[in-house]
Amino acid sequence: MELFATTVPGLEDVAAREVELLIGCRAQPDVGKVFFQAPLEAVYRLNLAARTLHRVFIRLCRESFEGLDDLYRIAVGLDYGDFIDPHQSFAIRSERVGVHCFTSMDVSRVVGQAVIDSHLASRGCRLRVDLDEPDVELYCLVRGGELIMGVDTTGRSLHRRWYRVYEHPAALKPTIASAMLMLSGWEPGEVLVDPMCGGATIPIEAALMAWDRAPNVDRGDFNLLRLRLFDAEALREEGERLREAESRGVYPIYGLEESERHLEGGRRNAERAGVLETVDLRLGDAADPASYPKALSHVVVNPPYGVRMIPKGRIRGLYPASLRALREAAEGATLTVITAAYRRFREAAGEMDVEILSERGVLHGDLHTVIYLCRV
Repeated sequence: MELFATTVPGLEDVAAREVELLIGCRAQPDVGKVFFQAPLEAVYRLNLAARTLHRVFIRLCRESFEGLDDLYRIAVGLDYGDFIDPHQSFAIRSERVGVHCFTSMDVSRVVGQAVIDSHLASRGCRLRVDLDEPDVELYCLVRGGELIMGVDTTGRSLHRRWYRVYEHPAALKPTIASAMLMLSGWEPGEVLVDPMCGGATIPIEAALMAWDRAPNVDRGDFNLLRLRLFDAEALREEGERLREAESRGVYPIYGLEESERHLEGGRRNAERAGVLETVDLRLGDAADPASYPKALSHVVVNPPYGVRMIPKGRIRGLYPASLRALREAAEGATLTVITAAYRRFREAAGEMDVEILSERGVLHGDLHTVIYLCRV
């Protein structure tokens, strides 16, 4: 089948590599997306096990267009009978990127009418539209002069992990945390620390990776369960196979947090995730070398940017102080950091003689951030 998945803009190559590892099919990175061909069964595994994907779609079309008439022509020519039963409702979720003489609401209206007309012509019945709780969600992306349509098999984004019982005010998306761990080169068994762990997203995602636990293996509300192509029993069997592959253990994964409130929240999240036994979350100061564990090889961190948590003025002193402590506690370690205060981080890295090995721009929500891979 022709499939595609959405991911964090800036991490498409990481997501493509994960798709290839999970299902053994070549994946092509695109802007905020990954395109690939795979058997139907791959949809089960990707929804249950992917760490860097947000949603998985069955691709209906990817074509050029000029105006709304073209959108209608393309959409009405598709057959939706394999995905929508006559008694089911549907909704169009539209996204528009670029300059156009119409809105995303216009796209939803035109494409929605095309779906109704197509199904009426081919199946002899008129489909119901339900914008609030549809049985089937169709995704429609208008990007410049290109139309991409797909059937959403996921529903609620995969980055919304079940363990988030405590929401840190500047929480990192788990999909970004997983990608940072992959980019860092860290392997289970090596000493890893997040010195500003907040709600413990990075340590928890590391523990799930170390245990080879699929992050959404216990989820039961995927959109695919309402699509006639898929089977609940097949999803359950794939989940069982993933559970059998798990290997629990205790790993040197640490999280430091100077706030007792956030530390307690992080522990609650780790307990909910079932990994509290393999992560060591403790009070600690990122600017104090004595807080860091011994034999440290990898640091993965989402420090404050001066956007939500602390004033920008404090960033000026925080970054050099924490890098100085790292050099003293773990010289030669690998540092992977994401920040929106990228100019200040580069200045601090230069001041502390921390080598920047690579960098990449990443869109974290509405924030333009940079992930740096460094040698301390």
